[in-house]
Amino acid sequence: QCCRRFGVPQSVYSDNHTIFRSPKTGRLTVEELLDGKQVNLTQFGRSMHELGVDLIFAGSPQAKGRVERLWVTLQSRLPVEFAKRGIKTLAEANRFLEETYLDQFNARFAVEAEGSSLFVPIGETTDLDAILCVKHKRKTDAAGVFSFKNRCFQILDAGFPIINAHKEITVLVHPNRGIRVEYQGRVYNTIRYLKPQNKNANVKVPRKVINTVAPHVGLRHGSEEWKRIWWMEDYNLSLKFLYEIFFEKQPKPAL
Repeated sequence: QCCRRFGVPQSVYSDNHTIFRSPKTGRLTVEELLDGKQVNLTQFGRSMHELGVDLIFAGSPQAKGRVERLWVTLQSRLPVEFAKRGIKTLAEANRFLEETYLDQFNARFAVEAEGSSLFVPIGETTDLDAILCVKHKRKTDAAGVFSFKNRCFQILDAGFPIINAHKEITVLVHPNRGIRVEYQGRVYNTIRYLKPQNKNANVKVPRKVINTVAPHVGLRHGSEEWKRIWWMEDYNLSLKFLYEIFFEKQPKPAL
């Protein structure tokens, strides 16, 4: 929303949460540095790097006082606004924020900038959904199929040269764009490549998974858009798949 409304910022000021930076940042030993070892970027850090945004990390909450004061203001006002309108679900709250409250809040509290905007307009050919997503590396097999999260996908050529076997590809995961593949600067769509279900596979979907993911997915179950992206798989299984990628806590690496 920020990039589409204002453009790409030159820098982002954040705290040291592991969403923004790896906990290993700045902790490599001299021997590890001499061996050429590097700390991998987080998904957020990687997306900011691709957009050309510098990350600045604050050392304490007091260092970023403006945003902390903003949270106090929002936390004082939003519950009242929600109660006045009878808003009780996350989906309703997000819709109210985007369609109503954002403009109202800015009209009252925004301060006109002293200079011109430093946000960089997005290029016409820039695919934000191919940057602001989750990315993982995989390799294709002889049939142009790859495995991801215990599911198999086949790459569609869409008029591009077919990807050869055993090539490293980048898997792009976006809740509203499905699973896509990036290879040599091109983005390919995929389709589900169905194999017999593993008899030991766990298909039970906890209610927590459904309640967590469903409000964030901007697609109506059963719509043609959902069927085109999520391969007409069982709705709850698709939500479980998204939960494993976007919401489930990953195990901490061994020290």
